[in-house]
Amino acid sequence: MKGIKVFLMCTLFLLTLAGCGGTSNGTTESAANTQKENSSTTSNQNEGTSSTTNTEDEKKFDLQGATIKIGQWWDGADPRDVPEEERSIGVEESIKKLEEVEAKYNTKIEYVTFADYGKYVENFTTTSLAGEPFADIVVLELFWAFPQLAKKGFIAPLDDYLDLSDPKYNAWMKSGGSFNGKQYGFYDGVPSPYGFFYNKTMVEEMGLEDPFELQQKGEWTWEKFRELAKRATKDTNGDGKIDVYGIAGAYGKVNYMGEQFIYSNKGSVDRDESGEMKFSMDSKNSIEALQFLSDLYNVDKSIMQPVPDDAAKEFVAGKGLMYGGFNWEMGGLMEKMPGKTLGYVFFPKAPQADDYMSFTPFGNMYMVSKYSKNAEAAAHILDEISLFGRGEEIALQSLEEKMPTKDIFETRKLMRQKIDYSGGYYALPDSGKLFESVIDAIIKDKASPATAVEKVKPQFEASLNKLLQDSK
Repeated sequence: MKGIKVFLMCTLFLLTLAGCGGTSNGTTESAANTQKENSSTTSNQNEGTSSTTNTEDEKKFDLQGATIKIGQWWDGADPRDVPEEERSIGVEESIKKLEEVEAKYNTKIEYVTFADYGKYVENFTTTSLAGEPFADIVVLELFWAFPQLAKKGFIAPLDDYLDLSDPKYNAWMKSGGSFNGKQYGFYDGVPSPYGFFYNKTMVEEMGLEDPFELQQKGEWTWEKFRELAKRATKDTNGDGKIDVYGIAGAYGKVNYMGEQFIYSNKGSVDRDESGEMKFSMDSKNSIEALQFLSDLYNVDKSIMQPVPDDAAKEFVAGKGLMYGGFNWEMGGLMEKMPGKTLGYVFFPKAPQADDYMSFTPFGNMYMVSKYSKNAEAAAHILDEISLFGRGEEIALQSLEEKMPTKDIFETRKLMRQKIDYSGGYYALPDSGKLFESVIDAIIKDKASPATAVEKVKPQFEASLNKLLQDSK
């Protein structure tokens, strides 16, 4: 998990974002405008500093000058800190909302940073138990929040304060930010989706069916994907060795690819069919997905072998037709592939799936501290400083301007509505290593998926049971 710390720090971005920004290593899709929605929350048991009056339309709060703090682990979260000459439309509208809400609630909204990512949760829980959480509204990784912080009562269910039946709340917020039937996470944007990049120029040169066109017809399936990958895997110079593969690899090597196949086939690593936390990599759907991965690598040999450390580099060099990756990688790939046309599509539709979906193991959202002295007011403030539909308009306009082709824009537009969370098991100690050991057993040792999964099951279940026990 330490190796992806920088990436995790930047997965939170908002609909107001107009561009593809990035951290020092370019790992975020649009982080420049990442700061919008914040607020604070209090436990119903705590005395608050706010006074409230009810009207027919809404509950009003007078915080009597109290500060509502919004906490995160990076600097520059406040849109008001963006220099005027650099402000996008989204930033300007976010600033306007902040000012309006501060006046309406008689409050000051302050963004506070606790920069030690590794001790962020410890700081939040310690300060909360001391009666003064470092922030009223905190950005939390979903695998931090669920199940531990939710079950231990450190974060407040937003259902207690807001009418979440309103269609303005997007599907990603509701799927990624809910736990045990309650809504904790707040977010009016979406994380960077994970899909397949492909070299459209090579597709044309090889006389292959275009993945985007297949996707548009609903025919981008495992069967078509496998056929395309096999046909693109070739010995082009006649030396008896394959030098072009159907699949160069993926960001996260084959691990993330395997995870996408599992979840897109309605399988899971840590959830049963009812949504309860339970080891489920041995489920029928999960095993079917792992077998598909095994067939691609061991039977068809259409995934580059051995698996490259930097699959993006091999893709750029023309050694693979397709590459699995996050959308934020697009700019870097395009820059290194002059004269080539890039395509981007969902992972292929799996046998058990009803539709195309993209899954992310990462995601963080705004959550209200249950120990805040102004929890209810904070929830409403968070709601009122968010752009929702207007933010969606800005985001889509930005995508249309920045995506290199209309095909990619159409895919990205659809992905905004079809993204779900797959990273719950990341809360388990050594979960990444355990999952990787399953993939390694299948790829390197040619083990059957069932055998590979059975080997890690006892340790995985013990870790999961401990997490559930510690969360009580």
